[in-house]
Amino acid sequence: MVTPHPIVVREVWQDNLEQEFSEIARALPHHRFVALDTEFPGHVFPAPCRNHSKLSPAENYLSMKRNVDATKIIQLGLALDFNKETDLFNPDSIALLERQGIDFQKYREMGINSVDFARLIVNSGLLRNPTITWATFHGAYDFGYLIKILIGRELPFDLMKFMGLVAHFFWYRVFDIKNMIRMCDGLYGGLEKVAKALGVDRVAGSCHQAGSDSLLTLQTIMKLKNVHFFGKCLIEFQLVLYGLEVDRTRLLTAPKFPKIIYVMHPGNCCLSIPYCLQPIKCGPRVFQGSYGGYYV
Repeated sequence: MVTPHPIVVREVWQDNLEQEFSEIARALPHHRFVALDTEFPGHVFPAPCRNHSKLSPAENYLSMKRNVDATKIIQLGLALDFNKETDLFNPDSIALLERQGIDFQKYREMGINSVDFARLIVNSGLLRNPTITWATFHGAYDFGYLIKILIGRELPFDLMKFMGLVAHFFWYRVFDIKNMIRMCDGLYGGLEKVAKALGVDRVAGSCHQAGSDSLLTLQTIMKLKNVHFFGKCLIEFQLVLYGLEVDRTRLLTAPKFPKIIYVMHPGNCCLSIPYCLQPIKCGPRVFQGSYGGYYV
């Protein structure tokens, strides 16, 4: 019996960011799946209705936009700068993340500059790559924070323009597990509940840590595909984020976006980003920024 390769955890901070992105670029030709998860300061502006299904996609988007525009991401796999003393946050969310091991003081001191991150991820080969498939769970906020970092400004007011940016940076192979399980009997709830129903165990870290959750997202979509969608076409789920459903035919004919020019902003705006890449031939390695991480 072949012994599985262990998951190696590598912390990524500002001082080793470029080195670790070089590792990503080197590993990328052997990987085709990226699972994305974020941790953020909670909902500082509550939605008009707690039941997202009762809101229209436009209403869900405006609620997400308002919160993303006003707050900073905490984890997305590497490590970010978030100042608990000055930035907006939901106290209950921050308390939960601190219980899970998030060290906000360390983030302030060693977090990754968002401009550096944007520059490096653009040059990494991850974005605008038609061979990569992106997976998320209830991923509106995940992509919202990442798009905000990439464009260096607040999100657009129009939902279609936002989804156009998702398609622009990530192409069309974007899948949201929360949307996919609508077609699966017996699957409902959050990531942990869905994973447990599928018999998927968490193999590294704990819940509410972006790196661990992104790995669990990757494992869950692989099991979901094999159990519920084996041999089936998944095109109906492409580029559909839960709660932000739009007419995808309009996205196919949307105008191309101009080249993004990154501008340095005052202050030390930092972030952390976890993403997961499913190995084809080699065993898993985990590059982890703080308690988030990206999995290769």
